[in-house]
Amino acid sequence: MEQRPRVFSVTDLTLMVRGAIAGVPELEDVLVEGELSNLRMPGSGHIYFTLKDKNASVRCVCFRREAARIPFHPQNGMVVMAHGRVDVYEVDGAYQLYVDRLEPAGVGALALALQQIMARLRAEGLFDESRKRALPVLPRRVAVVTSSTGAAVRDVCTVVRRRGRGAVGAVVVPTPVQGEGVAPMIVNALRRAQELPDVDVILLVRGGGSLEDLWAFNDEQLARAIRETRVPVVCGVGHETDVTVADFAADRRAPTPSAAAEMAVPDVGLLRQDVAARAVRLRQALRQELTLKRRELLASASRLAAVSPERRLPQMRQQLDAQVMRLRHAVLQDVALKRRRLQELQSGLARSSPAARLPAEREGLRRRRAALDAAARALVASRRGRLAAAQATLNALSPLSTLERGYSITLDDSTGAVVTSTAGLTPGARLRTLLRQGRAVSEVVAVDGGDRGADGSTG
Repeated sequence: MEQRPRVFSVTDLTLMVRGAIAGVPELEDVLVEGELSNLRMPGSGHIYFTLKDKNASVRCVCFRREAARIPFHPQNGMVVMAHGRVDVYEVDGAYQLYVDRLEPAGVGALALALQQIMARLRAEGLFDESRKRALPVLPRRVAVVTSSTGAAVRDVCTVVRRRGRGAVGAVVVPTPVQGEGVAPMIVNALRRAQELPDVDVILLVRGGGSLEDLWAFNDEQLARAIRETRVPVVCGVGHETDVTVADFAADRRAPTPSAAAEMAVPDVGLLRQDVAARAVRLRQALRQELTLKRRELLASASRLAAVSPERRLPQMRQQLDAQVMRLRHAVLQDVALKRRRLQELQSGLARSSPAARLPAEREGLRRRRAALDAAARALVASRRGRLAAAQATLNALSPLSTLERGYSITLDDSTGAVVTSTAGLTPGARLRTLLRQGRAVSEVVAVDGGDRGADGSTG
């Protein structure tokens, strides 16, 4: 009889495959190169991603402890080298790579991380020259943030003593400068240094080393702490060819620790010589300026004396006397002229005085009044004669005279017009007749339009 295959559960099959994979030593230490995709970084701190090439892909996971040791920020599309072991994820029944180390392909992990940090901080403007602070000309005290046992602290203190000559003090703020987790310690040392009394500048220094040795000075928080200090920071880390993020964040970068001390602390001897030379030049300039001002003062005094009112006063008094004499002479002449003119006016006024002409004017007035009275009487007599003639003519032509001879005058009662013809009269019209004595109102009964003869009779 043919034997039937064994029936496995899904779990049994997955465990069998997992056991088979676990027994292969080559899958316990695997280095895989591929392109990052489907990158996820949840809040748990784990990193989930897929490595792929043009033909295949594999799921990967890097747990929080290993992910914290990755110095750079993984990004989709980045080609990396992933080291780890292959195992089966039972929930999905799929194999995946459990990564414990991740490095960029073609470039070191630290070098890539340094590029990423520099690009991010530069985009924020942390390295802008406008944010750099000027160093004090002569600091009272410098704080040296470095290891207390390295050669850098001795070199810096030697330079400060040699150049400062007792005028500049130095205080060491010790801190570890190499190793994992020292960046927060350096940040704390910087903050302690700026709180020390009379500290005008901070020197952040250490000797040379590899990129790994200097990695603490590429920390992003250290760069921000440098920009947040109250006093300027001079960074002298490593040798001249070594470049760190702290160099770009600092107010000044020095190639070595000794150069940082020389940059922060001027040569007091040279300063004193310069001050002495400036004092000599200042005294010479003051003497020259005083000489020039004295000459200008003497010249101004001479010009002032020439135009002084006290010097001009006698001449002005003489001019005043002459003007007073001319004024008096002019007043006397004007008074004499006005007196002669007054006499002439008085003579003319006497000749034309009304009192002298009054008798003649009275006589003329009497004669003119007499002539006026005679003319008025003649005019009144003439007007009376003319009035009497006009009255006689008027009486002769007046309709009232006609009434006196026995005639009457008939008027239209409605219009008051004299009726001289039957034309326009109609039966019923009212007429008013004026008589020598009184008037009468009548009504037309009939109208006869016959012609009158010369004697007034009807034809």
